[in-house]
Amino acid sequence: MNLRFGLLGPVQLHRNGRPVPVGTPKQRALLTALLLEPNRVVSIDRLVTSVWDAEPPRFAVANVRTYVNRLRGTIGDGDRLTARQPGYVLAVRDGELDVTEFADALRQGRRSLSAGRPDAALRQVSAALTRWRGDPAEDVPRSAALGPRLDALAEQRCLALETLAEARLMLGEHADAVAELRETVAAHPTRERLWGALMLALYRTGDSAAALAAYGQARAFLAEELGVEPGPELAGLHRRILDRDPVLRAAPEAPVPGPVPAVTAPGCLVGREPELKEIVAAIGACPPRPVAISGPAGVGKSALARHAVHAAAPGFPGGVHHIDLRALPRPGPYETLVRLLGRLGLADGEIAADLDEALHQLRTATTARHALVLLDNVTSEEQVRPLVTGCPGCRFVVTSRRTLAALDDVEHLPLAPLADDAAYEMLARLCGRDRVDPAQASRVGRLCDNLPLALEIAGKRLAVRREWTAEAFADILTGDEHRLDLLTCGDLSVRAAIDLDYQALRRSGETADGGALALFHRLGERGLADCGPAAAAELLGCDRRTAAAALGRLADLRLMEPLAPDHYRMNGLTRLYAMEMAATT
Repeated sequence: MNLRFGLLGPVQLHRNGRPVPVGTPKQRALLTALLLEPNRVVSIDRLVTSVWDAEPPRFAVANVRTYVNRLRGTIGDGDRLTARQPGYVLAVRDGELDVTEFADALRQGRRSLSAGRPDAALRQVSAALTRWRGDPAEDVPRSAALGPRLDALAEQRCLALETLAEARLMLGEHADAVAELRETVAAHPTRERLWGALMLALYRTGDSAAALAAYGQARAFLAEELGVEPGPELAGLHRRILDRDPVLRAAPEAPVPGPVPAVTAPGCLVGREPELKEIVAAIGACPPRPVAISGPAGVGKSALARHAVHAAAPGFPGGVHHIDLRALPRPGPYETLVRLLGRLGLADGEIAADLDEALHQLRTATTARHALVLLDNVTSEEQVRPLVTGCPGCRFVVTSRRTLAALDDVEHLPLAPLADDAAYEMLARLCGRDRVDPAQASRVGRLCDNLPLALEIAGKRLAVRREWTAEAFADILTGDEHRLDLLTCGDLSVRAAIDLDYQALRRSGETADGGALALFHRLGERGLADCGPAAAAELLGCDRRTAAAALGRLADLRLMEPLAPDHYRMNGLTRLYAMEMAATT
């Protein structure tokens, strides 16, 4: 049977090419909750809170089972929707759900844009946006459980629109971009990146007055609707247009060899002043040593590294180069080297096919003009060892979740979550000091494990959702079943960040990783955060030495943190993720 599900607009179900009525609003809400987590168990409790926003009726669980039976009949394939403790799972195959197709096409487009291929990005993102028919699940009542997940889908759509505009600007299609962006900012007037793209497109078509007028419109809307001034990026673009900054002119079609501009520091940095000074000092030390920043998902490694190389940039005439290994199709040492040589101005046909010869090219290119290189999201020493040991003309800053202990002569900097006062400061800067007091900020911070990624998402959600108080938001976060859903905003997601470590563990075929994966699931089944070798041995049914190896592997991947030789702990958000994964296995 050929099935097709749709959430990017009114909820849709097609069977063998023909539309099938889904049923009542509650029936559509149930299907929406299942489709937001395809091929994963959705607990009955979560289904109840998805269907009933207010106090559920006395027989809510029985009603859910009735709706499930009706939905089975509507789908027409009884094997698709099955009961599995503690709830139900809806099997969705490749090519059957518009949400998945949209996300895949958007991901490909963003990768193409990062790789410097705006033409491919334009095709891929345009294809992604054709899957939208309206607001996500627009005919389903917004419950506390469904609302944040559907808001996240809408934010992904805005991200696609921003990526599309960026691709058009890179291709020089400024007039076409103006026409699209005027319509887009009217539909999404709180997205400052869209306003910035419109201003830049207008400026590049020669209409500086219209570009400045667009800034005035954006500023007026933000003040009236949100009570805030434009952010530093949009305000900076306004100043540069006033100054007729020549850098704002359209880039030439062919790349010009030469140093790449310094990496732009992302937003504000809070609570990391000592670490920032330490990294900048290490970059400028003599003799030089690579700096390796490590820490768990969401702790802010990349943001800190970008601020550090931005601060150190004036000392490097060869430029500052940022290589995100996660964006490379095959993130090995040669592929990283090819990307770096391209940034230094070498064409693809000029780069040697052999790793050693390519390293020689890099040494030649940086002998006279030293360069600073940020290698972001490294997963193993093998990916970067040839570069950091074989290129004296480059200084390297490396970010990785695990400590890259096998690298020689490296300055290691482990990064921990923020202190309470820094967490409050970060929230206050993001959503306004009038929105949070220290007590409520402390509650939100604890529920976010004081991780900068989670705090950034929380602050941005509070900034947009003006009807939420910090106290109300903290109350919602308190519920385990909604916290990871709420900590998603556009392309920022705590769940997705943790998932990278989990998937690395799941894909590994090593024996130690198999034990670590089993232990992660056992801890998730019981909702445990703390564990030692004795408890791990009991959970796995093995000896303490094997259990200790499993704990050590989880610590290597930063899924647990060692507090003492016999005491390991998951942070609260990782524990919730472990519980979700245990429910699906």
